[in-house]
Amino acid sequence: MFNKQVYYKTDIGKVRRHNEDAVNTYCNKYCTVMVIADGMGGHEAGDIASQMVIKRVEQKFTPDLAFNNTEEARRWSKDILWEINEDILTYINQQEIANGMGTTVVIAIITHSFIAFAHIGDSRAYILAHQKLRQITKDHTFVRKLVEEGQLTEKAAKFHPHRNIIMNALGVSKDLKFDYLVLENYELDAILLCTDGLTSMLEDKEILQVLIQSKPTEEKANRLIDLANHNGGNDNVSVALCEFSKRSDSL
Repeated sequence: MFNKQVYYKTDIGKVRRHNEDAVNTYCNKYCTVMVIADGMGGHEAGDIASQMVIKRVEQKFTPDLAFNNTEEARRWSKDILWEINEDILTYINQQEIANGMGTTVVIAIITHSFIAFAHIGDSRAYILAHQKLRQITKDHTFVRKLVEEGQLTEKAAKFHPHRNIIMNALGVSKDLKFDYLVLENYELDAILLCTDGLTSMLEDKEILQVLIQSKPTEEKANRLIDLANHNGGNDNVSVALCEFSKRSDSL
């Protein structure tokens, strides 16, 4: 398998008074789990929602956690997302101030033989291979729906006044829906998870230029956040970056 370097960081940005993002990574000898969340709801409710994601994954990640196949990874992800969704809905019912509370989430499960992504909202997962960057998740937003229906161009979507309207997130409904994607027998250079605080400030080509540099993983992640803040820092910005190098027997 590959050697890998993993680094994550979150930053409040230049405009927001609270950081409603949350990010973390977990690793044992069998797998690595990366998770990122972007809370919403105001009155610190967004912060609570995103932290619920991190705490729940932390509870479920154990030293002996292993996935024999992609279906086990799907069930593990589904159980976690369902529990977080229930936690948020219960909190909303108990706290009037939490109306509108919710969070996006991306979970990446990296094993020796496959990588699985579970995703809700507009936080993103990218993969880097052969110096090409590809968004692997699909934004669950109003403008993305319009683009898919042919009512809006990609260029127009970036400047649409309703581009931040999210169509699906944890805490929105008891009817939980999420995307699940698997890459098997992969050969990648990197995986990047990020909140929209990064992608609203940087073009994909700018992200690519940082990732292909011959610099340490930590330095690249910090550079992405610095660039987002330099370009305005209009939102909290968070990244989790995993880079692969030569093959070995360990994760």
